[in-house]
Amino acid sequence: MRFESFEIDEKAFQLREHGKPVRLERIPMELLILLVRNRSRLVTRNEIVAQIWGVNHYLESESAINTAVRKLRKALGDDVAKPRLIETVQGKGYRFVASTAAEATRTKSHAPDPEAVRYFLRGRHHWNKKTARSYEEAIEFFQQAIDCDAAFAPPFVGLAYCYVLQGIHGLKAATDVYPLARAAANAALEINAALAEATTALADITKGFDWAWGLAEEQYLRALQLNPEYAVTHQWYANLLSITGRHDEAIHHSDTAQRCDPLSVGPAAFLGFTLYRARKFDQAMRECQRTMNIHKASPIASWFLAHVLIQKGDAAEADRCLSATLEATGRSGMHLGLLAFAKARSNQQSEAREIVAKLAEASTYRYISPFDMASAYLGLREYDTAISFIKKAMSERVMRVTELPMPLFDEVREDPTVLEFCQQFGAR
Repeated sequence: MRFESFEIDEKAFQLREHGKPVRLERIPMELLILLVRNRSRLVTRNEIVAQIWGVNHYLESESAINTAVRKLRKALGDDVAKPRLIETVQGKGYRFVASTAAEATRTKSHAPDPEAVRYFLRGRHHWNKKTARSYEEAIEFFQQAIDCDAAFAPPFVGLAYCYVLQGIHGLKAATDVYPLARAAANAALEINAALAEATTALADITKGFDWAWGLAEEQYLRALQLNPEYAVTHQWYANLLSITGRHDEAIHHSDTAQRCDPLSVGPAAFLGFTLYRARKFDQAMRECQRTMNIHKASPIASWFLAHVLIQKGDAAEADRCLSATLEATGRSGMHLGLLAFAKARSNQQSEAREIVAKLAEASTYRYISPFDMASAYLGLREYDTAISFIKKAMSERVMRVTELPMPLFDEVREDPTVLEFCQQFGAR
């Protein structure tokens, strides 16, 4: 990244002026990279703390940020009274206002390599299937697209989305995939800082891995400013709104997502799940069944519907619904955990315990999310064991612990662990 006479070499973690290294400590350097990546956008003080020190870091005062900015301005020769590089937005944060060489390059239209576009479209097709195998296949195609044309941003976004969903669906450990997702999203933004899709990916990482929900909302709203008609932003923002108990807004954005992209199973199915989380069970049932009529073999649509069926007292039908799509999921832990719950609640305890045993065995050679184990034990009404797995999921930053306020977990809502989490992070 270049601006004026300066160049940032991220791999070497070095700032150079006219080719000569400029002495800069780690925190000011990280701040500079953050600001340049978000050129022209206000980067809030909360965002700076979350990205550099971590979400749970406590600063006794704001002096740490002020010190980093002061050192950075000194290294760049920038005047706080007449800034040419870093603008202060009083009480809010900072904005990098200089043009970068990368930004100048982006003003010229980039015609992507046709082969890269073909690989990207194939990757997008597999990503939309929403299964363990399809994510792996999509990652391969997106990587091939990048190999063909590293200046084509959409495949980087595709990689970020795959890694995010592997984390959400419990296919990989959050600590393994979310950093990869963040790197891919930032790579896309370095190519095009005004890309709504990449901004959406960052927002979902902030929501699902950092658990910094105020910052995540800022990022979602930024993405919607960039592209008000992008379905994934509306869908993933609806999820954040559900987590924080803003159900009417969540339903609105989920409905908008479905309107923007009525044929993809994700936005189509998520409205029913959003209504379920808002405890509008009759409406949720109608929406989920409508989606299943269109996407009959979709594992994610059946998983959403199964939650509503369980809540409506028809765990046996939830069992049939989940069993019908089980093989298509690659026998994922997320699917099996809910299937064990359904079987346990339809008087099939022995079958439910068999699933729990298989999950425990599977965990010796592949990742099984502790949150899915918690769902299975909750179905068996083994609450202490369920809570122990919920605690483990929290310690591993499993995204789906944000589902604790939803109806499936009502029986443990008053547990101190669940209460503390919901109070600390504002989940309702």
